Amino acid sequence: MLVRAIAGVLMLWSSAAWAATLSWTSNTDSDLAGYHVYQCTQLPCTRTSGTASSLATLGTSTSFDIGTPAVTEYYFVTAYDFSNNESAGSAVATFTPVGSTPPVAAPAIGASPMSLSFTATQGGADPATQSISVSNLGGGTPTWSVSSDSAWMSRTPNTGAGNGVLTIGVTTGSLTAGTYNDAVKIWLIGAITPITVPVTFTIGSAPVPPALGASPTSLSFTATQGVAPATQNVNISNTGGGTLNWTASDNATWLNLSRTSGTGNGIVTVSAVPGAAALGTYNGSITLTVVGGASVTLPVTLTVVATAPVTSPVTTTVKSPSSPHGLAVGFGKKK
Repeated sequence: MLVRAIAGVLMLWSSAAWAATLSWTSNTDSDLAGYHVYQCTQLPCTRTSGTASSLATLGTSTSFDIGTPAVTEYYFVTAYDFSNNESAGSAVATFTPVGSTPPVAAPAIGASPMSLSFTATQGGADPATQSISVSNLGGGTPTWSVSSDSAWMSRTPNTGAGNGVLTIGVTTGSLTAGTYNDAVKIWLIGAITPITVPVTFTIGSAPVPPALGASPTSLSFTATQGVAPATQNVNISNTGGGTLNWTASDNATWLNLSRTSGTGNGIVTVSAVPGAAALGTYNGSITLTVVGGASVTLPVTLTVVATAPVTSPVTTTVKSPSSPHGLAVGFGKKK
């Protein structure tokens, strides 16, 4: 798309014997199709001033014969591409008939670009500042001031004269996700209406952080003194967004974990090893931690009980029918 403005315009003054000719610096964009010549009878003279009329549409020629107008006229040129996109206007050239006193050009200003757009993430860093160029399109040295309505937008400076550059910034602050609209208003001192540059600020939702889930939420082991109980599993899952990177640790010498870190969902196998621990109940915990999120603590209980009791043999006396005195026979209870 062609966006380069005409670099300059040279006016050759007329006389009674020859006509005046406009000439300008060639636009160097590769998709240049030609030029539009505009004429105004008063200042300001721009495409948006309402005083300009199209005088001619040319090819790539860089000059145009305007004849010998009887009154003072104003001219500017724009470039256009093959898609009919049109550039900004050149500086204004003035034709003054022979014997006339050149008029004093009225103050006029322009702004470029004519809109701004910012993007950010909720709660994130503020986007980079952007600039608006203020240009003098009329006579003298026009003075101007700048205003806007929203607290989230800043502008520097607030006043100026002639050409200048405005720095526009936006602040994310506590703004929620959504699209916010305002405008930079550039007021020419003495003018009734300003130049309005719309500003759009789009804030995207903050990414959902990872969150750690664990099941079960506690463990309980019962061990016979000197004998380790069966292992148990802890299932780890990501209940949030993004990628879950987690670590696992314990605070008891009798606890063993099959793994101490992982990414995404996983399983940690937990072993309780009482060793020579005395009878009683022991308390410990497993702590699961995720980077950028809250940790989860799982209570673990180990109860050590006595070994199974040993049963003594039982002796029973049975009388033999053939023996008057009886026969003592021992039966041992099978363990």
